[in-house]
Amino acid sequence: MNLFKIFTLFSFLINSIQSMSVNSIYMDKYQKFIQKNNKNFSYGHFLIFKNNMEYIDSFHNDLFELEMNQFTDVNMLENNLIKKRDPIIYENSFDGFDVEVPDSVNWVEKDVITKVKNQGQCGSCYAFSATGSMEGIYAIKNNHLRNISEQEIVDCSQQEGNQGCFGGFMNQVFQYVINNNGICSEQEYPYNAEQDQCNDKCQNIVQISSYQNVTQNNETILMHAVAQQPVSVAIQANLPSFQFYSKGIYNDSQCAGELDHGVLVVGYGADDNNVSYWLVKNSWGPAWGENGYIRILRNLTNNTNGMCGIAMEPSIPII
Repeated sequence: MNLFKIFTLFSFLINSIQSMSVNSIYMDKYQKFIQKNNKNFSYGHFLIFKNNMEYIDSFHNDLFELEMNQFTDVNMLENNLIKKRDPIIYENSFDGFDVEVPDSVNWVEKDVITKVKNQGQCGSCYAFSATGSMEGIYAIKNNHLRNISEQEIVDCSQQEGNQGCFGGFMNQVFQYVINNNGICSEQEYPYNAEQDQCNDKCQNIVQISSYQNVTQNNETILMHAVAQQPVSVAIQANLPSFQFYSKGIYNDSQCAGELDHGVLVVGYGADDNNVSYWLVKNSWGPAWGENGYIRILRNLTNNTNGMCGIAMEPSIPII
């Protein structure tokens, strides 16, 4: 055997040993991961897990951090956590918010936001965004926080254009609640993360009279709206940096405006380094992000869409 063949074989063996060593390290992490999250072993999911962990381990950003979470072994799109769709161009929008605009707002601290919920493997983020904004304005107007039903929206709002666990729009949820003369409680109509027969026997506890689209692509006007009440928005959430967000102020230049996820803006402010952010409630459970929330960079100078398109489709329910 000549020296070239010996060197080639030696290199192959070294690479194989290194590869097995890396796989072994991530396999140990994967075994602990599936045990913690009560999942079954799958080699296909292990490969997804390994790729995602390599991304997390190599990631660096000065403003935010990533971590392994319950989504480290899944494809977000295949698991219905996000739903690609075309953006909306509003024909009519509202920008006349006659409210004082403080430097910071946090509706969570004012007890008008229900606990962080979990949509599960159902593309119902639009329902959670819309119920959150309706719960918020009802609590502001009535000094009483009520927990309303996402499941009713998933089961019953097809006539307005929503598609159950396969996506929908917050404005169509508002229109359903108007048409139905209200919406029932979470307690009476609990969430089960799949579309079922519509239950029309429950008692409506929250009504809205109308809804308004907030002027698009203007973070200043969005701030005025959030100073008045929690605001439903659509964002881009298909990037691994968003999927594995842990803490800090999210700012990924690739997160521009490929809208695929409905969330709730519940405040805004700036951190100790004077970095401005939006405070956003997600629907992926309290184990994700900052106890279920994410802070997203605010006041972009070179992108009117806002980070992740947060200013592209804001809307609010009216009582």
